[in-house]
Amino acid sequence: MGIFNVEFTIGRADGSHSLPLVGMIDTGSLYSIIPASVLDGLGIARDETEQFRLADGSIREMDIGLALLEMDGQARTVHIAFGPDYNAPDDDVIVIGAMTLERFGVAVDPVHRSLIPATLTI
Repeated sequence: MGIFNVEFTIGRADGSHSLPLVGMIDTGSLYSIIPASVLDGLGIARDETEQFRLADGSIREMDIGLALLEMDGQARTVHIAFGPDYNAPDDDVIVIGAMTLERFGVAVDPVHRSLIPATLTI
């Protein structure tokens, strides 16, 4: 379930080769997903492969890589799924998922369509 969009920067885990993007916050998605062509273009390595159940119920294998994501003045290393590429740039799906939100220690304020500090639990 998409909620709202945020601006962020994605790049290699070593801090080199980054790119500003806009992605949809989706608390129903575990991983953040960026089109494979974007991640490949930045030189982000594909470390492993996972199976994902999509919203339509289908199963798709996607590669996972480690990337540096910068958002609201903070930077964190996160796992990113290499998502599908579509024909038109406007159709590319860029999603910020729950694991990334947890890594940044933020929660969703759906009323104000913003990210707010979260109370983290152990």
